[in-house]
Amino acid sequence: MHRSPRLLGAGVHTAGPGKDYPAHAHTSWELVYYVRGRITCPVGDATYAATPGTVLLTPPNTWHAEQSRTGYANRYLQVDAAAGHPWPRLCYDDADHTLRRVFDALVREPDTELRTILLAELDLRLRRAAAPPPTPAEQLVAQAEQLFEEGFATGLRIADVAAELGSSTSGLRAAFARLRDTSPQAALQAVRLRHALAHIRNSTLPLQAVAELTGYHSVSHLSRHVKATTGSAPGALRTTKPRP
Repeated sequence: MHRSPRLLGAGVHTAGPGKDYPAHAHTSWELVYYVRGRITCPVGDATYAATPGTVLLTPPNTWHAEQSRTGYANRYLQVDAAAGHPWPRLCYDDADHTLRRVFDALVREPDTELRTILLAELDLRLRRAAAPPPTPAEQLVAQAEQLFEEGFATGLRIADVAAELGSSTSGLRAAFARLRDTSPQAALQAVRLRHALAHIRNSTLPLQAVAELTGYHSVSHLSRHVKATTGSAPGALRTTKPRP
């Protein structure tokens, strides 16, 4: 029977483009959840391509490194568990970001008893989360979504995203249609809308500033998109009112 894992430490790591993390090894397991970026990760005799939602689980005394292609951020856990503990070496989060929520909670939670409960939940989920490597189309869509998150406020064009990822525009559209049941342009607009609504609901910024910060061509463009999606004009969604 495997002994129960025990959390030794947890934290957040961020790095800019080209800021690699050198090869190292631990006497405990290292569990890493990648939040943003594209990273090449040599682990022992294997090499993995990590994108947001990837979880890498490195056993004790295994050399590993991170090669930053775009800049990246992760959540990491140091866990005492048997070297043969039945975890996959690689798995992927689900659409509800279940694993990320548990990783984030473990990083933030100071209470030892609650951490033990959270780690037990993570242990169970990781045992069930083993999955085959993503297909080329899944990788393409995940990388495009990351570029949308990084560049939504700019004049980002789908053709430029496809070119950066080594795909044709039609190939990118086909991948989104099959895997997300939407188009790349609609996915990019959804990212812009999410950030715009956050500004509208939680700040007193003028709508012109919100439009400029979130990649909309004009206030009217922003307003049409907000109303078409929510059924309400931007002003009706304000929860933080400007001071008189």
